[in-house]
Amino acid sequence: KEGIITFDPLKKSKQRILIAPLDWGLGHATRCVPLIKELIADFELVLAASGRSKQFLQQLFPDLLHIDFEGYNIRYPANGNMAAKMLLQVPKVMQRIKEEHRELQSLIQEHQIDLVISDNRFGLYSSSIPCIYITHQVHIQAPNLLSDPLFKLHGKYIKRYTECWIPDHPDAHNLSGELGHGEVPANCRYIGPLSRLQKVDCEKAFDYCALISGPEPQRTKFEDLLVSIFRNRAESLLLLCGKPEENSKVKEGNITRISHQGDEELARSICSAKAVIARPGYSSIMDLAQLEAPCVLVPTPGQTEQQYLAEYHQQTNSVPWFSQSELSMEQLKQTTASVIQTKWGSPNFNQEIRRILDGTADKNG
Repeated sequence: KEGIITFDPLKKSKQRILIAPLDWGLGHATRCVPLIKELIADFELVLAASGRSKQFLQQLFPDLLHIDFEGYNIRYPANGNMAAKMLLQVPKVMQRIKEEHRELQSLIQEHQIDLVISDNRFGLYSSSIPCIYITHQVHIQAPNLLSDPLFKLHGKYIKRYTECWIPDHPDAHNLSGELGHGEVPANCRYIGPLSRLQKVDCEKAFDYCALISGPEPQRTKFEDLLVSIFRNRAESLLLLCGKPEENSKVKEGNITRISHQGDEELARSICSAKAVIARPGYSSIMDLAQLEAPCVLVPTPGQTEQQYLAEYHQQTNSVPWFSQSELSMEQLKQTTASVIQTKWGSPNFNQEIRRILDGTADKNG
């Protein structure tokens, strides 16, 4: 079979790949890390991102070329109707999709790009080179009246790409449920879950570890809520704040707050807690499953995808979840955190990516 990339020995020694994650929280950037690590030895990589995503990738891969590439600048409401807030931002997002599509053509020429890997950025397709689109949410969770139109619109964009990579398994041992399964466009391929973390054995130093993530202002509201719940309590809390632009560690009584950690430190911190409190964003779900970390999920208010994933993993893995408004120490103490179960390494992710690029992989294998 022919691979996605056709090597041209007359062009240059290594093919050049542009990788561009969406700026919706850090999750899209973090799940690109295993891809980057797999490709970095054999390809020249160019990373295009903005804000915290760019800062995060620059810290991990300082020797790569980083391009400031404006994102969609999605904002969650501090209070009120999430659907209405998101609907008001649609014109801005659609305009940015058109702009990034035009900008991509310039990037391809300027940097001699051979392949594009876009993590949930809709406009990074081209007729001149192969382009890969990564998403776990082929079926976008939305109020009923919007579900079918959004599926058709998303499918329209997916079909403009050479392939769509779904970071999950095709069978029942999956993490995304209906989001990434059922009816999907013909160019979709399941590549297995993506996590940059590796499980480590260590002593339990904290009662709870909280992963603070997602767009503002809800990211900060979640952090402040947990501080108010745990302040002056006997239970210890490790707050991992997901701020790569900062470098701080502060201990205030029973609460330890760390702005940002590298992969190994982060895995050790998560594994050092008796239970993890986290948003059920899909990248967090993949990391928690990889680490086999007992967890409690707290969906971002009004975020329908996270609400679905929380309910899905309660049904499939008995993972408890609470709405943000009902989260309390009493609820946590009465709850037994559970592990998100999935299979890993079947097929081996690194081997799968290599087979996809050289054309030896089956479509869903």
